[in-house]
Amino acid sequence: MTGRRAPGPWGVRNARALLGWHAAPHRGTPEINLTRLAPGPGRCRMEWEYTGAVCGSDWRYEVECGPAGARGSGVAATVPATGERGAVTLTGLSNGTDHEARIVLRDASGSLVSTSPVRLFRCGEVPGVVVNYIHPDDYTWAFSGRSPASPSIVMLPGGVILVSHDVFWGGAGQNLTMIFRSDDGGASFSFVTAVFPCFWGSLFLHRGALYLLGMNAEYGACLIGRSDDEGRTWSVPTPLLAGGHRDTGGPHRAPMPIVAHEGRLWTVIDHGSWSTGGHATGVLSCPADADLLDPAAWTMSACLPYDPSWPGAVAGGTTPGFLEGNVVVSPEGRLLVIPRYQTQGARPSHGLVPILSLDPGRPATAPRFERFVGFLGNASKFTIRRHPTTGRYLSLVNRVTGANESQRNVLSLVSSRDLLTWRLVKDVLNYEENGWPEDSTQVGFQYVDWVFDRKDILAVSRTAINGAYNYHNANHITFHRIGGVTVADVPASNFKNSLKSRGSS
Repeated sequence: MTGRRAPGPWGVRNARALLGWHAAPHRGTPEINLTRLAPGPGRCRMEWEYTGAVCGSDWRYEVECGPAGARGSGVAATVPATGERGAVTLTGLSNGTDHEARIVLRDASGSLVSTSPVRLFRCGEVPGVVVNYIHPDDYTWAFSGRSPASPSIVMLPGGVILVSHDVFWGGAGQNLTMIFRSDDGGASFSFVTAVFPCFWGSLFLHRGALYLLGMNAEYGACLIGRSDDEGRTWSVPTPLLAGGHRDTGGPHRAPMPIVAHEGRLWTVIDHGSWSTGGHATGVLSCPADADLLDPAAWTMSACLPYDPSWPGAVAGGTTPGFLEGNVVVSPEGRLLVIPRYQTQGARPSHGLVPILSLDPGRPATAPRFERFVGFLGNASKFTIRRHPTTGRYLSLVNRVTGANESQRNVLSLVSSRDLLTWRLVKDVLNYEENGWPEDSTQVGFQYVDWVFDRKDILAVSRTAINGAYNYHNANHITFHRIGGVTVADVPASNFKNSLKSRGSS
């Protein structure tokens, strides 16, 4: 095997030729693609898809694997070619070492039929279950990026779990989303399809149908599509909002909740960009009984820009402002937005979120600022959901425990009765204090999306560990089942006391 940086099969030419979400970008040349890698300690699960002519009898897939950059890597496994998809788990691999692998298809005589592009991976301990992995030097999806990001999760009525993530890299196309499936409660996952063009997508169910709401690229047009076969194929997406550009501003979102309230569906859409100085916060909504694929059904509100003079706002900071907001319904039935608050470099540098209010009867009206409240993990995207029986609000957040204001290597569960006072329940993952050799500049459990499964939380994380480019540009999407969450059993210490115990002011 040769060439670590050669472009993969999903290059710009192939990707741009596609006309809808119903087609996966890898259905072209070459005919074999490694669609999923899931490394672990001393092992790696590999899945591939063959899109060429039907395999003949006694054809076989050969899995070649060896140290990255080595020539003539040997055949590590042989799998009968009984269908268009195949999978194998290689064991006995070295941890902390880059490996490369490819799939070779041979006919009954041993002649070469097709080979896949080379994929890179690194083995090691990973918390949770690996949904997918992309090595930072793997250019297979370079037209979109080299880092798995923006995970979203949904549980279908029959118990199937679907997870999506996009493929990110600063300055790249950022326009590919991949979807994976678990039929065993999250113990294992398999590749379903790839969706192009789609970025920042949210999977959600509405009245028995599965939808994906996203953008066609970073700051691009807002799109929605529907799947009637559990995510395998998708309708041609419907544009809801016109796109912009990262240099001049445009729509921005993340996999945020879509919330039903007073006969409408609501979700946050920001507008702006980092290069224009920040984002203003708005809300996209439509009647709950409308055809969600009809763009005329949707209303985009005016957007609220950040005002540093609001009472309680932080002082200073590099890029203070809001984005990636959660629409939530208060205990009193009010419709609110709680967004991420960029406070790095400010005073205080963390520990606050704003509460914005919406008028459900005037969906085109901008949100209104109300107040700031104490909140752990405000500076990284978080999802807030309300438990359907207890009424507790829960979130998984990145708690800052050290000098790094951008720290994301601690993932904590927080709870509130009223959205005003938040309490720390427990740390779900703490890689700041467990002796892990990589520090907070290299490890992150971030952009976590999650859903309830009775007393459990099912969460997916954009996880950087074991040789990621950095904490932000992750290399894994991981699944975590947080079992036995008794949301009424919360420590008595409130948020203010938990700050005091860490020596914060």
